[in-house]
Amino acid sequence: MSYSCQCPCGTTRYQIHGEPILRFYCHCTICQQQYQAPYVDVSLFKLSDVDWPEGQEITYSRFKRFGAVDRGRCPACDKPILSKMGKGDKAFAFLAARNCVNAGDLPPADMHVFYGTRTADVEDDLPKYNNVFSSRYAFIKRMMAGS
Repeated sequence: MSYSCQCPCGTTRYQIHGEPILRFYCHCTICQQQYQAPYVDVSLFKLSDVDWPEGQEITYSRFKRFGAVDRGRCPACDKPILSKMGKGDKAFAFLAARNCVNAGDLPPADMHVFYGTRTADVEDDLPKYNNVFSSRYAFIKRMMAGS
């Protein structure tokens, strides 16, 4: 499967060629702040599946010191475009569904993480992990099963 992705202004564009490892809803305070939303619908891919056009640059920032995700922003509109974590063959890309042109083709979400910091309740049957430890454990467990 191939996914077309872009920032809200359309300046930064890229493709992802591959299947998502997992999809989840993140309620962490960093995602809430970065996306100005109660939570973010995120799909995880291998970073090697991301195809950046030549000459296209984004700026990455890290908001935590350990176990952190590098969060990329479009240089034109300064909106989140893609996040990444890890190195080499253990590097992963986090795609917010709102940046995916064909988001309807993504598989259904598996869970909610960092639900304890939610700003709004979500009524669904997905498992909800409240704190950092349970959220990271559930994330890593599903990531390892899917990669």
